[in-house]
Amino acid sequence: MIVPNVEQNLGRRTWLLLLSKKTTTAVVLLLGSVLIGSSKDFVGRGLAGYFNYLSFGGVSTEHAISSFVSFVAVVFLVLGVFWFIGGFIIARIEHRNYTFTLEEFDLKLKKGIFDIKEVSIPYRQIQNVDITKPLVYQFFGVSRLVLVTAGHSEKSNDGTDIVFDPIDSDLAEEVRNMLQKRVGVQVVEGETKNTTEMAEESQKPQTRPKQELQQKQ
Repeated sequence: MIVPNVEQNLGRRTWLLLLSKKTTTAVVLLLGSVLIGSSKDFVGRGLAGYFNYLSFGGVSTEHAISSFVSFVAVVFLVLGVFWFIGGFIIARIEHRNYTFTLEEFDLKLKKGIFDIKEVSIPYRQIQNVDITKPLVYQFFGVSRLVLVTAGHSEKSNDGTDIVFDPIDSDLAEEVRNMLQKRVGVQVVEGETKNTTEMAEESQKPQTRPKQELQQKQ
């Protein structure tokens, strides 16, 4: 549940998606290490027979080839372990630093790994709130929350502000509902007014006090 004026993260499922993105290469390396290690004898016999067929006898033996394949498997294993650890740490930092806060008049976003960037978007500049769910996001139960704003510098290529990418789907719905209630809200002389209310007030006829009219007469 979102609490106003309290910093929120993007949810547990978002953390899993970030972790999967950062560790995909590590998983491939680890699987490659297992496959290479389990097939070293087969590869050794096959290559040794091939080299003997080409009359390269004595240059490459079955034992030498098997040893080399084992070395490659170990290299893949070490790289995979270090890549997984590094990806886990980066995903954790990114998830921890990617937060938002729904304040009284602004939406504040903080993101970044080493260079943390903070963005503040007034509710009065938000024109539309939309949620999209790519296929991979649906599998993890997350969404992309898109804000269309006016007069804001943080624009993507299509003119929109992709503020939460990704975010847990249930959390995205809650954020959208809360933002839709606050869209167009701004402060006028210490009071909170909706822009629609301000437009209606500006169209009302202005009446002068009776005392002012009598003095002019």
